[in-house]
Amino acid sequence: MSTGDLEYVGKINPQKSTSIAQDSKKESEEIRADQEHWKKHGTNRSSKAAKSKREIMEELTRERFPWEE
Repeated sequence: MSTGDLEYVGKINPQKSTSIAQDSKKESEEIRADQEHWKKHGTNRSSKAAKSKREIMEELTRERFPWEE
């Protein structure tokens, strides 16, 4: 491949690299903020969403094959 084959696609903006410790600290702050939000506002899940996979599959089976009961 020669330099004549290359296509210019735009300027690259270099980003300052951060350390793993900085990334970890930022991520844990975001997690804490999310936890505080959900503590304050509660969850929006219904009791229907709390069913186990087995319960959901049994319910679907009963709906699909009602004659087997």
